Amino acid sequence: MAYIRSHIKKFPFILLYPFVYHISIVKTPYFNLHYFPIKVAIRVPVILHRGVRLKKLKGAVELTCERIKPGLVHMGRSVYGFHTRCHHTIWEQKGGKVTFGKDVSLGRGTFLSIGYNGNLTFGNNVKFGGNSKIICKKSITIGERTMVSWDTQIIDTDFHSTLNTIFKTRNSAESSIQIGTHNWIGFGSTLMKGSITPNHCIVGANTSIKSDYSKSGENIVLAYEQNAKVTVKYITFEERSEADCKDEFPESEPEFTIVDRQTDLKRKSG
Repeated sequence: MAYIRSHIKKFPFILLYPFVYHISIVKTPYFNLHYFPIKVAIRVPVILHRGVRLKKLKGAVELTCERIKPGLVHMGRSVYGFHTRCHHTIWEQKGGKVTFGKDVSLGRGTFLSIGYNGNLTFGNNVKFGGNSKIICKKSITIGERTMVSWDTQIIDTDFHSTLNTIFKTRNSAESSIQIGTHNWIGFGSTLMKGSITPNHCIVGANTSIKSDYSKSGENIVLAYEQNAKVTVKYITFEERSEADCKDEFPESEPEFTIVDRQTDLKRKSG
């Protein structure tokens, strides 16, 4: 009886939940029933928030977690306050396969396009800030515990292959992208075809990645706009708050003293 009473008390909150968190009560069940068996779909593992537009729903969607529960994946969630109603989350799957881990969140305004043979994989605890583009024609793998800021682009294709007029060779327009575990992708960054980042990597804001950095070691920072290179090594980041990290990593004392140049000149002239 106590179990039933506790659920009766939660019943009003369950009814208001879609309205409080701006969940689409039409597209959410439609998406789950389209991709999953009825036993999985009734648990609502994928939640679509308002503003999600479903352009094409072909191919397959899989879940890697053993225990299916509501809200394993959130699409179109408003993470930052500057998102407006004009930002729509687009789902366009022409074929291929999308694999989700648990606790995956795609922010409002994210555009996902999966090609006919594309293979897009999200690890556990992957967070996208919003207004990002993911275009997968071949293969994109995003490691677990990866945070992606807003206005980022992850594209594994050039859309057009190039031709060498002398040697009569054709360059491939597609190449796989692999993002390591525990990565932090800064806002405005672009990961193009052939990009590979190691584990525990930070990609600076407005940085373009198009090479394999897996041999550069872990705990590195990739920065600079045009040609990314390793700028700092042995650096990591915490998903916890700054206050929780101070005990484990105390701030070091500066080895030099900063002097105001104008104050120092006045002191000498006086």
